[in-house]
Amino acid sequence: MTLKKGLPAFNVKNANIVILGTFPGELSLCAKEYYSDSRNQFWQLLGITATDYKAKTKLLEEKGIALWDVIASCERDGSADKNIKNMKYNDLSLLKGKTVLFNGKKAYNIFLTAKKQQNIELNVTDKCVLPSSSAALAVTLKDKKRQWDKIINKYK
Repeated sequence: MTLKKGLPAFNVKNANIVILGTFPGELSLCAKEYYSDSRNQFWQLLGITATDYKAKTKLLEEKGIALWDVIASCERDGSADKNIKNMKYNDLSLLKGKTVLFNGKKAYNIFLTAKKQQNIELNVTDKCVLPSSSAALAVTLKDKKRQWDKIINKYK
């Protein structure tokens, strides 16, 4: 297995809401862009239809949303979270005072482990687990979108 480094935080300092994932998939790592795999439903769930990554992230900035992952680096074959080994965590202190929305239960569970390991008191204004944007989650896009809209609209 090869050690892989994640992507840098996007807009965390300026945003009120941080959507926190586990670790980027292979296509995202290669493109150096969050959620670049067309099978991942992330952009659809946010209602962002732009095809250019720069345009997508500009819309996120306008909405006050940041992107980041709990894991800074790890070993993994393929893109599945279940294959992650030897993970190192990002510095979660950057999340202080933010609303943190977790992209799936796995991101939330890894966050809890990382927070304990970093031994930090994390004063986040609120936290909520979104249904994973991965197409592997057996929930219809329509049902996921309804849940994402309800949660994200709560924090606008």
